[in-house]
Amino acid sequence: MSIYVYTPRRGVAGPIIGIVGPTASGKTELALALARSWPVEVLVADSRQVYRGMNIGTAKPESAERAAVPHHLLDLVEPDEPFTVAQWVLRAQELLPQIADRDRIPMLVGGTGLYVAALLDGHDYTAQPRSPDLHARLRDELEREGLAPLAKRLLTIDPGAAAGTDLRNPRRVVNALERAEGGGGGAVATGRPYGGRVALIGISWPRELLYRRIDERAMNLFATGLLDEVRALLEAGHDPQQRPMSGHGYGEAARHLAGEWSLEQAIAVTARRTRQYAKRQLTWFRRDPRIMWIAGGDHPSTQSELAARADVVLRAALS
Repeated sequence: MSIYVYTPRRGVAGPIIGIVGPTASGKTELALALARSWPVEVLVADSRQVYRGMNIGTAKPESAERAAVPHHLLDLVEPDEPFTVAQWVLRAQELLPQIADRDRIPMLVGGTGLYVAALLDGHDYTAQPRSPDLHARLRDELEREGLAPLAKRLLTIDPGAAAGTDLRNPRRVVNALERAEGGGGGAVATGRPYGGRVALIGISWPRELLYRRIDERAMNLFATGLLDEVRALLEAGHDPQQRPMSGHGYGEAARHLAGEWSLEQAIAVTARRTRQYAKRQLTWFRRDPRIMWIAGGDHPSTQSELAARADVVLRAALS
């Protein structure tokens, strides 16, 4: 692939490119491959990788990968500190002009669709009084349990709000529930999406192949140090009930360390929960018409082909 030449224009918002999709689909690998020919800096759109000390279980980019291309929005807070999508958006917005000043392109990489949509679609998280803790809890419930339980709860506690809410839209359901349960407001669409060009690539897999990759990842997490990582977090005083510790693999590892589950059970439950999460991620991203989907590749040769196809698609979208 030839080097992409980016020429910024004064007073014009630069482009944003992105690699999105479900967990274990190969987003980091593709981003690193594209970074060899694109002048990019990565904005990590992952709601778990913001926490310090949570590296293995969140599949955080390794030091060599961060050395190869600048990565931002990692290791922002401790696991016992609250952190919301609003805080992530503000930090990302601060980075955009800095990256542009370096004549580089921000590349969103991650599977947290709420973060991606919030940044690109122009949601205002300060227009109404709100509870960051409640919003964070609802967002976490959405990620862990899916949309249906939240929509059912909204119908129960505020039928009027439910009647005026698109119950198929996760963001609107979360916002309506936040107002109903906390008396505050949620994200409000300002009508001012990001002003530059946006080109998003999604990596698509047949369901059975994606699930196989997820199962392999679950086994690898426990084989490459997840138990030691969770043990260190527990020894540092972090409670297994903390929201970040509910992430796939962490709660299961904690239960194994406590003697409640066998290692095999912990791995199996981690894989099952991750498959369920990936299904919800796909549902979220499939609704975004901006995403250009390309098929994933299992082997080095097909990985190279994947990067080449993504390069062509991105160049065409930004031409």
